Amino acid sequence: MTTSEAQERARSARKDSAGPRRGELLDAAARCFAECGYDQTSVETITTRARVSRATFYAYFSSKDEVFGAITERVCAQFLAAQLVVDVEVTAPAEVIGATTRAFAQAVFANGALVALIEHRAGIDPAIGAQWSQVRTRLRKRFTAFLERTEVRGGIDPCAPPSRIVETLADALLIGASRLARADRDRREQFITDHIAIAERLIGFTGPTRTSTESEDIP
Repeated sequence: MTTSEAQERARSARKDSAGPRRGELLDAAARCFAECGYDQTSVETITTRARVSRATFYAYFSSKDEVFGAITERVCAQFLAAQLVVDVEVTAPAEVIGATTRAFAQAVFANGALVALIEHRAGIDPAIGAQWSQVRTRLRKRFTAFLERTEVRGGIDPCAPPSRIVETLADALLIGASRLARADRDRREQFITDHIAIAERLIGFTGPTRTSTESEDIP
């Protein structure tokens, strides 16, 4: 085994371990990319922010591209998790929409400028493009399947095919929440409340629904 092969094998082992040092590097890199953009962020920028040596960086990542891919993977995982905050089999459909909308919006808020940067890189980097496309397709398929099942059960009367509604709501939520990443709490909360109300109207719940704000007022 050559030295480079040994180094790559050790790097892969550290990647799989997901230890605290790797997480710290990802956190530092994410802040650098969000604040400086992709082109202005370098390995040196990241190591300076993380207060580690270049040798430490290369022990976990082979390049700036690789660390950005890892950040994208982490953001994608947060988005996928947002759809699983409630058990759809035992939760009322309107509550599912409210909870998942809030969780997804908060995931976008938490990642701020990274979302827009990932969108941009997806258009010029095939690896990021495939990664981003895969997770967005998976999110939409999940949402569409949920609406289709709910429609069959007679719980909703959608104003358009579920797939079209999902596409509209997903794009509006991603773009709208990205724009409010640095807004104050009240503006973010109003956005979430409004988006839930819009979703309920488009989906067409046949039973009584409550917005998140109304729910909080009920003991």
